[in-house]
Amino acid sequence: MRFKVGETTIYLFCLIYCVIFFWFLSALESFQIEERRILDLIFGFFLGSVCVNLISGLMGGIFTILSPRRVFALFLLAVFLESLLGLFWILFNSRVYEKVQFCREAVFIYGSREDETEYTRFNSMINRFFQISRSVEYQAGMDAILEAIQTTSVVFLGDIPVEIRNPLIKYCMSKGIACYSIPKISDIYIQNASVMQLHDKLLLRYPKLEITGAQKAVKRLMDILVSLLMLALFSPVMAVIAIAVKLDDAGPVFYFQDRVTQGGRPFRMYKFRSMKTDAEKDGIRMTVRQDARVTRVGRVIRNIHFDELPQLVNVLKGEMSLVGPRPERMEYIRAYAGRIPEFPERLRVRGGLTGYAQVYGRYNTEPEDKIKYDLYYIYNYSLRMDVKILLLTIRILFQKENTEGVDENDWVNPVGSAADHEAEDDESERSSAKRDDSKKE
Repeated sequence: MRFKVGETTIYLFCLIYCVIFFWFLSALESFQIEERRILDLIFGFFLGSVCVNLISGLMGGIFTILSPRRVFALFLLAVFLESLLGLFWILFNSRVYEKVQFCREAVFIYGSREDETEYTRFNSMINRFFQISRSVEYQAGMDAILEAIQTTSVVFLGDIPVEIRNPLIKYCMSKGIACYSIPKISDIYIQNASVMQLHDKLLLRYPKLEITGAQKAVKRLMDILVSLLMLALFSPVMAVIAIAVKLDDAGPVFYFQDRVTQGGRPFRMYKFRSMKTDAEKDGIRMTVRQDARVTRVGRVIRNIHFDELPQLVNVLKGEMSLVGPRPERMEYIRAYAGRIPEFPERLRVRGGLTGYAQVYGRYNTEPEDKIKYDLYYIYNYSLRMDVKILLLTIRILFQKENTEGVDENDWVNPVGSAADHEAEDDESERSSAKRDDSKKE
């Protein structure tokens, strides 16, 4: 049923429009000036505008007498004006924030496994909280550390022992010094604790590391509906990729590998083949930057993650979820569990096509950091978080650092044998032992 647009209808439409637009901008982190790169903020504003105007365009086309051409013209105009407004808003607020916050100088207290020079360089590139002006290794002793932070307004605590970290946090709090720290895995357990009272004692209750039955049912329903929709939308693209892969070198179109999902259950994960058929003739090894084994078509589909599209079938079969920790090989899990006892806890949920670690981490993010992301996701799970991660996954399609291989000289086999590595694995991780080796050298 179509009707003419009246004054009341316009007011109601504007209200609904603003609420939906604000939700998309919030989910895409477009207001997080202090945390996100300017390009990420601009992209979030643009994608939010596209999403809300697609919805409003469909509503206008169905429920009003506006012609499709008029609706499309209004869609383009709204996206252009909102994106332009968002650009000016982001640039203005970023400039104001940088003048207020970015000039703050911090003392970095780093651990024995951390490369102080690399941390400082990387911090200067992306950090919008503070600038590292001085660094002190924790082994210099508490007296040297306290002397270094006397005149600073910010302290950044790296991967240091808790017996050093906790007193420093207390000291900073008592002196009014802003303090940032890299969390331990135990901190992720603590941050989600609920406060209770036991007689006159304050009590913290730590929740179980699991998703409730109702959440699992809703999550599975979303997996089925969204994966069916995505398969329908991307089936022409997948057909083109399949033909391109076949024509490139006449090899097989798909690549299969055994992975494990929830509860350690094994399954076969599907991907479009992106490497030469003889990529493993010298043994299976991790993908490196500018890897000669990657085919021409493979380089394109890997850069935009389209080699992962066949995993939508894994999602439909219930072997994977749309969102969750990336599925790993059992050999990797056993190897990492020897160094990180909490690593197998990521198997409490189904492996995901995308995940919290994929959105906020990088290709070569350390396993210690990835398990923190994965545990944070499980502890704080909600349907809203899944939707947010799916939306933010669109953003990482355009970020090259999320698909780059590791440096060949930095490559280390976490399971002890090159034959245990998978040449096509987009989520293979470097062992943190490389940092220890570099310090020894």
